Amino acid sequence: MNALERVKIRFGRAFDFLPSIYRLTNDERLTKHFLELTPGYRPVGELAEWVRTTKKKLPETILEKMSLYFDWKAPLGMRISPVMSEESFESVQALLQKIALVSPKDMIKDFLLIGLGPRSVGYDEGVVDKILDDQKEALVFLAEKAVLTPQQKAVMLDFISDPEKMKDDYLHLLQWYEEHVYSTSPYDEKKLKESQEYLQRNLSTHGNGYLLKLTDNLHYEELDEDRKILLVLSYFIENAQGGIFHPRSESDIFIVGFNFVSSVLERDSVSIASRRYGALSNPNRIRLLNALFGKRLTGYELSRSMKLSNAELTEAFSALVACGLVKTFRLNDRIIFTADRDEVIEMLTCVLDAPS
Repeated sequence: MNALERVKIRFGRAFDFLPSIYRLTNDERLTKHFLELTPGYRPVGELAEWVRTTKKKLPETILEKMSLYFDWKAPLGMRISPVMSEESFESVQALLQKIALVSPKDMIKDFLLIGLGPRSVGYDEGVVDKILDDQKEALVFLAEKAVLTPQQKAVMLDFISDPEKMKDDYLHLLQWYEEHVYSTSPYDEKKLKESQEYLQRNLSTHGNGYLLKLTDNLHYEELDEDRKILLVLSYFIENAQGGIFHPRSESDIFIVGFNFVSSVLERDSVSIASRRYGALSNPNRIRLLNALFGKRLTGYELSRSMKLSNAELTEAFSALVACGLVKTFRLNDRIIFTADRDEVIEMLTCVLDAPS
C-alpha cells in the first residue's frame, strides 16, 4: 500500500487534550525545540500567555503529577493516545470515558513501551503477568531490560507495585485538568481548519516527500499490514511533531503542530544544509550516526549498545531524523533506524559543491 493511501487527518479539542498537558509540562523545552526547527520562530501570543498564567495558578500537587506522567524524558501519559485512533471523539469527556475503560494492567503494558527504547511497537506482553505478580521479577526486568534513568525505573517500579493506584492518580489528574484548566484554555479552530486544508493540498502536490517530513522520515514500503497513518493536528504542539506507536492500535499516530505543516516547506537548500551541520554538533549524535552506517537497528538495540537512556537517545536522534540524515522503516513488528554513509556525505557536501 502506498504511504499516502494510509493517511487519515483529524483535529479537535478532544484530540488536543493530552498534547495540551504535554505543552504545559514541557513548554521551555518545546519552545527551544520549535526555534531549532524553525529559526526566527515566535510563539503564538495567546498560547505563551496561557502557559505563563496557568503554571502560576496550578497547585504543587498537580504540577508534580503532570511531571510524573508528561515530562518529555518519559511521557507515560501520552502512551494512552492510541485510543484516539479507534474513533472520533466529539468531546473531552468521551475521551476520558474511553481512557477510564483501559485496565491498570493494560496501562502498565502501555507505559512499559517507553522503557524499551524509542519507537518501540511491541514486546512479549507475557512478561507483564510475571512482574505484576512478583516484585523481584519487576526489579530484575527494569534493571536489566528497561532503558530508563534510575529515577524513571523507580517510578515504574512504584506503578507496578500498585497499578490500581497508578490508574486512579492518572485519571484524577486528567479529570482535574479538564475541569479546572482545559475547559477555558485557548483553541483557535479556524487556524486548525486552515492548517488541515493546507496539509491536504501539500500532500496532493508534494506527495510522499512531504509526508516523510511530517512523520520523522518513516518509510512504510516494507510494511505488509494495512496499518493507517493518523495525522492529528495540534494547536498546542504548534511547530513540531511527534510519533506514538502502539501494537494494539490500528494506526501510527503523529501529532503535528498546526504551523509545522507549512514550516517544513519554507526552507532553502542553504538553510537545510545548516540544520544538518548543526545536527552533528552533538557528540552523541555523531556516535549514533556512526553506529547506524550500514546497519538496521531498533531503538532498543541502539539504547543498549550506546548505553543511553530512552530520553538521551531520543534527544540524540531526533535532529538527525528531522533533517534526513537517519532513515526509519516501519515493519510489522518493529521500527528500525539506518543511515547510508555515502548518502550522508552527499547531503553534507552538495550545497558546498553547488555554484554560488
